[in-house]
Amino acid sequence: MARRATAGSALTRPAPAHWPGLNDRVWVEVQLPDLLGGDLVRVPTRVEDTSEAGLVVAAPSFRGDLQVVAPGLAVSVCWAGQRGQSRQEFLIAEVVRRRVPAWELAPCSDVVVEQRRRYARVPALGPARIVPVAGDPLAAEPGPDGAEDEPVVLAQLVDLSEGGSALSVPAGSWMRLGRLARVHFDLDGYPVDQPGQIVRSLNALDPGHLEVVVAFSDPVPAADRLRRYVMQTQIRQRRGGDR
Repeated sequence: MARRATAGSALTRPAPAHWPGLNDRVWVEVQLPDLLGGDLVRVPTRVEDTSEAGLVVAAPSFRGDLQVVAPGLAVSVCWAGQRGQSRQEFLIAEVVRRRVPAWELAPCSDVVVEQRRRYARVPALGPARIVPVAGDPLAAEPGPDGAEDEPVVLAQLVDLSEGGSALSVPAGSWMRLGRLARVHFDLDGYPVDQPGQIVRSLNALDPGHLEVVVAFSDPVPAADRLRRYVMQTQIRQRRGGDR
């Protein structure tokens, strides 16, 4: 069972290794009450502090926050971890009013690693270009438009699915867990331009490269073409056409 912290708990002991780290980008999900529309709000923020007791995140702003945000409110926190997209349920233990408002969050569930194989994936070949997304809070030193200071990364496709892609990229680039990225490649002569988030990064056989997994962000305009490509590749594999 996950240990539940109480309001005002001192954040002093080391945080669990599977939690996001200081300044990491996370997403907070809050269910609004019916009186405010009943929507599920999902907003980005960053980690201000961590410990065994819980997380401290910068207080995100959203419609209705002044009416619903208070100690005891249940929230979900999502992040890109070493094992993939992770999620954990928390309660707001304390709302801290300071220059940068923050929420102290107490865990009330275990971490759940969401299955990345929601979609079938198949091997893929071909070049790709990966560019940073303007406004990404994890960008080291964004230029005037939030992206120009980081170069285009020339990559090679490794596999494809309707929901994402694995790519081989040079080591030492700006690409790391949690970064937002836009992937450009051709699929059977059709240009695909799709934003997403890096949810996994592994060492490749070539020490000069990494294999990164980019989970596509909804909507995916090329979803039908990707699905058709996956099905056709699976058929060829069953027939022995792809070895």
